Amino acid sequence: MTLAPYEFHQEDGRRDLAEMIILHEYPISMVEHIGFRKYSKTLQPGFKVPSRNTTRKDIMKRYELEKENVATLLRKAKGKIALTTDMWTADNQRKGYMAVTSHFIDNTWKLQSRIIRFLYVPAPHTAEVLADALKESIQSWNLDLRLSSITVDNCSTNDAMMEILKGVFPYGSLLLRGDFFHMRYCAHILNLIVQDGLSVVVSNGVQRIRDSVVFWTASDKRVQRFEQVAKQITPECSRKLALDCKTRWNSTYEMLSIATSYKEVFVVLSARTNYPTANLYFPKICALRIAISGWLLSPHDYVRKMADIMLQKYNKYWASVNGLVGVATILDPRYKMALIRFYFAKNFDEHDFEIEVSRISDLLRRLVDEYGSKMGKTQGSSNQQAFDLGSSSKSNEETFMQEFAEFLQQDKDSSHDISDLDKYLDDANVPLVQDFDILNWWKTNGGTYPILQQIARDILSIPVSTVASESAFSTSGRVLNPYRSRLLPEAVEALMCTQNWIWAASKNCGEFKDDEYAKLVGELEEGFETCDIDSGTSGLCTE
Repeated sequence: MTLAPYEFHQEDGRRDLAEMIILHEYPISMVEHIGFRKYSKTLQPGFKVPSRNTTRKDIMKRYELEKENVATLLRKAKGKIALTTDMWTADNQRKGYMAVTSHFIDNTWKLQSRIIRFLYVPAPHTAEVLADALKESIQSWNLDLRLSSITVDNCSTNDAMMEILKGVFPYGSLLLRGDFFHMRYCAHILNLIVQDGLSVVVSNGVQRIRDSVVFWTASDKRVQRFEQVAKQITPECSRKLALDCKTRWNSTYEMLSIATSYKEVFVVLSARTNYPTANLYFPKICALRIAISGWLLSPHDYVRKMADIMLQKYNKYWASVNGLVGVATILDPRYKMALIRFYFAKNFDEHDFEIEVSRISDLLRRLVDEYGSKMGKTQGSSNQQAFDLGSSSKSNEETFMQEFAEFLQQDKDSSHDISDLDKYLDDANVPLVQDFDILNWWKTNGGTYPILQQIARDILSIPVSTVASESAFSTSGRVLNPYRSRLLPEAVEALMCTQNWIWAASKNCGEFKDDEYAKLVGELEEGFETCDIDSGTSGLCTE
């Protein structure tokens, strides 16, 4: 066996060392650890382990490099940019951070997401303060003329913040003059509906179980005591107690599922101690309303009461979310208008059915008109420029003929836009398949419906959840650990953003396989999913 010639470069070693610290959230001070220096010397005697300050500079250098790569990716994207944002309070520093994530469909019709800011926001977190921070984030990336929507959680502070921002950016650059600008976190709305329903019948019980789980997982000694008793009473149960995250009712279900299997264990211990993409979303929210309506007919009074409260919450938010997700549903060639009519017929009487269907249909036609008009102006601008270059002086007759030619072109474009949508709706639906790649379909077939293709590129990139921003905080607990508690906000932002950018770039270029990437991301998100109530305060609001 022969080894290929190898040439060592100190710069490459420093670059990879900085990347390792960024990706795996190691403390920067590790470069001064005796064990690490000894290990590095064994691997490569020629490598001079840099100092902490030099490593910090290498990290910032990598941050600037990756930032330019992301900026280039955003500049090349032809469609609009959707944003998600969320606030978090770091436990160690008690500082508020805002994560801002961009979402867009690139030129290969792949959905992309990149964190663009992870910035410190000083208290108090009023609507004005948050609006200023978000505006600065958007403008620092030159996205103010390319926004499609901003998805935020549902609370009065965010509502006020979005009203402020809506007046900051030019109406002409926003979809339908800002009708889609404020996108509510749909998954959070579902959570509020369920919470309101559960509060009628099980709130106190859930809280008692949550308190018990908190108590018996608060220390290693208590965990050990609980497991000792569990082995005696329920030896068949091996699952560990898990505290829920109050704003995620699926985690509440998981907590209850585990805790109920240890019911007898809690009884024994209590005697000895005093001591929780948009086109796919539409069917779910419609099916939920059908289910709630069915519960209203239950013979049990407490079920009817629960359903009535859930329906009130559902109706409160229905108008604010059904427009965009309805349009996204029509843009799914498997569904088009058929699914809209199917579900609305089950949810509304004949009069309201026509109103709701018309509202969604009219919304899409307004989008078609707006996009068609902009594309016509672009074409007209090109024609104007070409004409001006070809003649230095024009007679009145030539000017008239030019304007008339532009009028005919715009009239033709307008007619084409309308037939573009009608043709799409008249064409046969794509067969129903579960694993349908809607982006690939629009990439392949969009040339037949050019206006709708542009709309699909922008609408389908709008997230219905802020999870992309929240996932940033799943790693922030480790970033802001005792080792990094003295980091300046600028350093925290560099670490958070660069980590996201490197992982995303590695996945896109195939450096990591999908299953390996999923495993790595899962490890990063594990901290957030377990959601220890003492690890930080989420910005999620409940109303």
